[in-house]
Amino acid sequence: MSAAKPPVAAGAPMPAGRTHPTVLLIATFDTKQDEALFLKARMEFRGARVLTMDVSTLGPPNFEADFSWSQVASAAGYTLDEGRGFRNQSEAIELMSKGVALLCHELHRRGDVCGVVGIGGAQGTEIACAAMRELPTGVPRVMVSTIACGQTTFGPLVGTSDITVMHSVADLQGLNFVTRRVLDNAAGAIVGMVNRPEEDPALTNGVPIAMSMLGTTTEGALRCKRELERRGFEVVAFHQNGTGGIAMEDMIRAGAFRGVLDLNLHEIADRYVGGLHGAIRDDRLEAAAAVGIPTVVAPGSINYAVMGPMASLGDRWRVRPSVVHNRNLTLVRLNPEELFDLGGLVAAKLNRATGSIHVFVPLKGFSSRDREGMPHWQPEGHQAFLAALRGGLRPTIPITEVDANINDVEFTTPVLAAFFAMMTRPGRLSVSEGAAG
Repeated sequence: MSAAKPPVAAGAPMPAGRTHPTVLLIATFDTKQDEALFLKARMEFRGARVLTMDVSTLGPPNFEADFSWSQVASAAGYTLDEGRGFRNQSEAIELMSKGVALLCHELHRRGDVCGVVGIGGAQGTEIACAAMRELPTGVPRVMVSTIACGQTTFGPLVGTSDITVMHSVADLQGLNFVTRRVLDNAAGAIVGMVNRPEEDPALTNGVPIAMSMLGTTTEGALRCKRELERRGFEVVAFHQNGTGGIAMEDMIRAGAFRGVLDLNLHEIADRYVGGLHGAIRDDRLEAAAAVGIPTVVAPGSINYAVMGPMASLGDRWRVRPSVVHNRNLTLVRLNPEELFDLGGLVAAKLNRATGSIHVFVPLKGFSSRDREGMPHWQPEGHQAFLAALRGGLRPTIPITEVDANINDVEFTTPVLAAFFAMMTRPGRLSVSEGAAG
């Protein structure tokens, strides 16, 4: 083992004044050489420049890639003689994934590549996707995979990124009328993605704002979105289904947004009680606090858990008030004890904030079904959450109680007023009335 890392410049040098978009091609050239070289040729035919990165694990291939398998392994701190392989397959995947991620990130950071394409089976897909996940949202990435189908769990491979996945249909073991067409389509896809202006004004429209929402807070969230857009903001809404909120957190940390309207905390509740829409990581509601951008928070949809079909529910959940969302999903009300715990959890996360933050609590319901006379109505749950929030939140973070449901105009009006005030304070943005028009 060695801690030394080769410089990224060990690959093919970039020509001065690049005139063609450069795509990084990641493949296990020991088993996918013919397919990779065909894909390379089809991208070059369309005008792209291609850098190749070999992530072989069985042995050195005949083709000399711009970045060899030993260079990729070395980037992960592993000295690999060209004549031998790894000790075992698990070690190979782990090290090559680490090495390719580091190299890919650095190549993109330097501007040496503007898109990535990968081909592979289960192993090659895992390694190539590790690199693709390191790139910012919007960077073109296409993964041609034999496992992009059936019952394969693909979530861990894609994560919160916008990787485009193509099913190879046939195994990537030889060129034939199926694999040639699929690989040619992949070449067309990635080259089409990278052949765009560096700064395309059609892709941006206003000051970027992140907003969380879910079906049971849609009415209020869309009202906020319309008003924000009228004021000159561009709103990116994230669906709180387990992945959406974490994608929002990742983009906040990457500096994509100037403010956050966090109206829905459902993923925190589902993760706490084991619901189907629990956040895939535990850092939900922490990114905005860490980077210090203006944030308004409301406990939308935190009052219920998303479970499976009613017939599948255990005794703990079957006895509770619930709403059948569809045949596969049941929305089960949380009890005051659980909401008290969630209030404390939210307070602990918000206490880390380094920037402006304001919390609003709707006393007449946290979601559309949380109204008087409806299945999720529970005033004692609202009070339990609020008591824990007030007891745990540091005094410098304001809490405003509003005698309305989260979807009511009586709630969204003060929420928006507070958000606009935070965004237009001295030293912040200058967003005036009607700036969008």
